[in-house]
Amino acid sequence: YMNSSSYHHQLLPLMQGIKVLSLSKTNVQKTTVKYPKDKAEQQKIADCLRRIDTLITLHQRKYEKLVNIKKSMLDKMFPQNGASVPEIRFKGFTDPWEQRKLGDLCVEFRSGEFISASDITETGEYPVFGGNGLRGFTDRFNHDGEYTLIGRQGALCGNVNFAVGKSYFTEHAIAVRADKKNQTRFLYYLFSTMDLGQYSGQSAQPGLAVGNLVELKSTLPDKQEQEKISGVLTALDTLITLHQRKLEKLQNIKKSCLEKMFV
Repeated sequence: YMNSSSYHHQLLPLMQGIKVLSLSKTNVQKTTVKYPKDKAEQQKIADCLRRIDTLITLHQRKYEKLVNIKKSMLDKMFPQNGASVPEIRFKGFTDPWEQRKLGDLCVEFRSGEFISASDITETGEYPVFGGNGLRGFTDRFNHDGEYTLIGRQGALCGNVNFAVGKSYFTEHAIAVRADKKNQTRFLYYLFSTMDLGQYSGQSAQPGLAVGNLVELKSTLPDKQEQEKISGVLTALDTLITLHQRKLEKLQNIKKSCLEKMFV
């Protein structure tokens, strides 16, 4: 009951403080609890919510395990500390990775375009990506295909996302598309290992300059091996997304039950 919105509505008016809200013991003692007198009904409600909690915990653990597996794979499938080959490789690949400038791997490496906040809605035909990922939707697009996106401004500058299909990229996102000798999705995973945020300017508003990023160097294999690596990591991302959605669905179910099973 204390996790239900019914009880939380009682607590809100009793909170005190300016910077940090707090509840006094005296105020908490003033609250009331509505509950069925029949203990059997209490047990039924508690059992139902406990089963949902168990499922939430299960999917939370699976999600966290997969995230950790992906982190480990990124560490082991990309060279570390100046090495020319990664710790683990697919059978048949033995050539050392080559060091290249990021700009030399791409046919497109530029910022998106301005769009007014009033043109971005909660639903629409084309997704709008900014510096921190999906911002909403709009009725037009400025890119079509597979793109790796780098956030170029704000506290999360340097974060990396991936977009497929017709989308609108704002000026706060850098759109990157690989040339024919490289794979765009592989670049998404490569950039994820590079901590690009460290190259932001040291100002009140951190930012990444395209001119600086294209000059950065990294090591990478030929396209065939790139595709093998990105295939494994994409499969992991699919599983991560699946468990994340299941987790969110279960959390919403619990929230709905807490609202409807209590007075």
